[in-house]
Formats: sequence, C-alpha cells, structure tokens
Amino acid sequence: MAVPTLPRLREVLGEEGVDELVRWLDDRIAERAVPRDEYREVLSRLDILEHDVSDIKVEVRDLRREMNERFDQMYDRMLVQTRWLIGSLALIGTVVSVLLAFGQLVP
Repeated sequence: MAVPTLPRLREVLGEEGVDELVRWLDDRIAERAVPRDEYREVLSRLDILEHDVSDIKVEVRDLRREMNERFDQMYDRMLVQTRWLIGSLALIGTVVSVLLAFGQLVP
C-alpha cells in the first residue's frame, strides 16, 4: 500500500513500518467505523424517534392542561360547597338563637 502523503513517516519508519501502520489503522477504523448504509438507517430511526418523542411531549402537555382544568373545576366546586355549608350553619344558628330568645320570653 503506497501512501504518498506521508514522506516524513516513510523516512522514520521505512516502507514496511508505514505499510504496517496503514494496515493497522485500516483495521482499527474498520472495527469502529459504521458503514454508510447502517449510518443512514440509524439516522432514519433517530428521525422516527424524534418525531415520536415530540408527539409524546405534546400529549403530556395536553394532559397536564386537562388535569389543571380538572383541579380548577374541583376547587370551584369545593369553594361553592364550603360557602353553602357555612351559610347553612349560620342560618341554623340564627334560627336556634331566635327560638331560644322566644323560649325565654314566653313563660
């Protein structure tokens, strides 16, 4: 394998050293590199995952908004029920006070 772009390396290592280095580098690159087709396949899968994740984010956002609306409605109902309870207790207390006052006036 002739590598014309490494003249200084040829001077230091010699022809056999450079050839062995190039073979070793080719082997290492082949071990760790990903072929183009596989890289494209991975990219397409990542695009699909990205699309799915963005859909999930939208659904979670809608779910949170819906749950917040439910909590707001529940809070409003509890507030109305609390007001009715307090009003009813106040009315019952007034009626009992009036009856006790009549009971003290009538012998």
